[in-house]
Amino acid sequence: MAIESVVESTVARIKEFIKEGGTNENGKLPNERELSQILQVGRSSVREALRILEAVGIIEIRPTKGSFVVERKNFDSSEFLHWFNLYQPEIFHLIEVRLALEPVAASLAAQRGTEEHFKKLEKCHNDFVQYIINGDPLKITLGDEAFHDLIFEASQNPLLQSLHEMTKKFLTVYRKQVFLIPKEAMKAVSQHDDILRCICDRDADAAKEYMVQHLLMSKTGLISAVQKEEEDSTKPTP
Repeated sequence: MAIESVVESTVARIKEFIKEGGTNENGKLPNERELSQILQVGRSSVREALRILEAVGIIEIRPTKGSFVVERKNFDSSEFLHWFNLYQPEIFHLIEVRLALEPVAASLAAQRGTEEHFKKLEKCHNDFVQYIINGDPLKITLGDEAFHDLIFEASQNPLLQSLHEMTKKFLTVYRKQVFLIPKEAMKAVSQHDDILRCICDRDADAAKEYMVQHLLMSKTGLISAVQKEEEDSTKPTP
């Protein structure tokens, strides 16, 4: 297992807490003291984890009021294009790194994963499908992240996991934007299903190939959405 800092672990556990419905009806998280007790970590670790989650757009920290999960929203073409144009080089750098790391992780997961890893992956995949049915973009983002994280865990290569962790902050933002694109989340379901099946069948070569296809399809979906929105933005208003 990769060496993980207390803060990184706390970030992951708060994400899981959000997925499992740990907020109140207004999307408010327990305060720092309560989270510290729930997670059995120091308040300084909780405080830093909340700052990280705010930086990637998972929560909003409101002075004197507390921390709130960012409300789900529909696809906003102008905001999407602004994000893409602002971070275009970094977006494609991220995709290149994912193509270098994730197919290897899928292959190793098929070779080294345990039955426990496979059960966790199956549950995670089923949860992801349910989040899509419920139409919750934030939980879809966190569910996709958890699925890919579990593949790295199943690879049982600590260095590979550490390299993956280095991409996580920007990757969370990337997922939030991509899964707001209509139908992109649904496309991921069948791709995840193929990857999961190959890993559980211990077919390392197929798992690797399906992961490559999955990442390239995600890239294609992103580019197509950008092109469509750019074309729509230049059309004359009737």
